[in-house]
Amino acid sequence: MTFFSEKILYTVDPQLPEVVLTAMLDQCKSLTYTDSTVVVKEDGEQGQMKNLRNSQQCWLCWDHWIAGIMHNNFISANNDYFHYDLDHFDSGIQVTKYGPGQKYDWHTDENPVGKPRKLSMSLVLNDDFSGGEFELYRPATRNKEQVIIKAGSAIIFPSWVVHRVNPVKSGTRYSLVAWMNGPQFK
Repeated sequence: MTFFSEKILYTVDPQLPEVVLTAMLDQCKSLTYTDSTVVVKEDGEQGQMKNLRNSQQCWLCWDHWIAGIMHNNFISANNDYFHYDLDHFDSGIQVTKYGPGQKYDWHTDENPVGKPRKLSMSLVLNDDFSGGEFELYRPATRNKEQVIIKAGSAIIFPSWVVHRVNPVKSGTRYSLVAWMNGPQFK
């Protein structure tokens, strides 16, 4: 028997053609980035917390062509594995850029306002960096697990799972992050 809390990681390699992956990365590299922030209060106020998160980000609208690829991966993962009641993207797609020394320490992706985030996705766009490993915490075993994500692949996990991106050692790590929301769990 599989328990609800044991289903915490789904990986997918959508076999993106190199030309598509290159177009995604090139488009993301051409965007204007700002320093990343985190929600620090229940009223949704944003703030910078360099000890928790040190990266840069920008946003793609949920109706961007890249969103179609991510949405399909979300729906496939949900139909195949999670079986959650989902509605739509929680917000736009976050394009995150991590340079040397940048990271996002242990956190969850829960949203204090609006519908609950149910699933999170991280899709890595490139491999030409070192460090920047994705780790998640498995509550059932109380262990950290490093998840290898090659360029063009994605991981999908419940938004309440504790996870982090370790500091990048060299190069620049580009990733797309998105969330699916839905009604409260019952």
